[in-house]
Amino acid sequence: MMTLTVPMHVPVLSKEVDTFLGQNCESNFLDMTLGFGGHAEIILKDKPPSFRYIGIDRDPEAIEFCKARFESDPRISILNSNHDDVWGNETFEQAKASFAPIGFESILADLGVSTYQLKKAERGFSFSKEGPLDMRMDNKNGLTALEWIQRQDESTLAYALWIYGEERASRPIARSILKMLELGQLQTTLDLARAVYQVLPLEIAKRKGHSNPATKTFQAIRIAVNGELDRLNYTLQNAFKNLAPLGRMGVISFHSLEDRIVKHTFRKMAGIYDGPGRLSPTKLIKEAEILTPNGVVPEVSEIESNPSSRSARLRVISKL
Repeated sequence: MMTLTVPMHVPVLSKEVDTFLGQNCESNFLDMTLGFGGHAEIILKDKPPSFRYIGIDRDPEAIEFCKARFESDPRISILNSNHDDVWGNETFEQAKASFAPIGFESILADLGVSTYQLKKAERGFSFSKEGPLDMRMDNKNGLTALEWIQRQDESTLAYALWIYGEERASRPIARSILKMLELGQLQTTLDLARAVYQVLPLEIAKRKGHSNPATKTFQAIRIAVNGELDRLNYTLQNAFKNLAPLGRMGVISFHSLEDRIVKHTFRKMAGIYDGPGRLSPTKLIKEAEILTPNGVVPEVSEIESNPSSRSARLRVISKL
């Protein structure tokens, strides 16, 4: 059992999550992205012994940490799984059948990368510390970021940087990355950052007060490596099916690509048509009510105390 020595991740929008999803939740809760248990601790506070909480996460380190953190709390069940693979998982289905037979009262998905993952150089998520080009949420399975890059050509890499990072300089950055790879100079996170700086100089960005030029490239490659957007709609649809009548589902996103998927999926569930033309070709069934039409963003005080929360947005729906 690991000791609780890793830096604690500060959960974003914790007060808002508790208000929308926790306070009216009396019997069970599904956390599809348990992380290091920040939201779980808040939701579980003052809940009765009969309350049940299922927390799932794909990161083995997060799972081991939470098993230690909550080892004396019988109310929580912890499962190592990706949120899009948990449906049909035997352990999950047995737990659900035992204390949420008609569905969960509340479901939460926090789609962000944890502070711990970003700060631990060995995980390879950040350009601020040198580490291997990994970036995997599940660091025991799948391609590393370096292995993924090795499988790309200029067109596919540039496309990923543009689609997942909304990087305007995607083509020259892709060329720079692949050139360094060809020369054997692409091994670490700082190498990848240097490839970006050759196109978008860091000093110029600092002088103009802009964010680090490598931010969008790192975001894009992380999303591609982990398939973060590939099945998000599928996950939301399955989560909604597992929501009890009048139950609530909330999703915290951190960039426009995620938020756009969440927003349009929730609007479709609410019977709102967003397609081309004025009328839907098929009548949409209203199955939910949107509780946060514009989403909920952090208060200024939270952003000041936890700058990583500045891009977070919470959207919540209630099942009819």
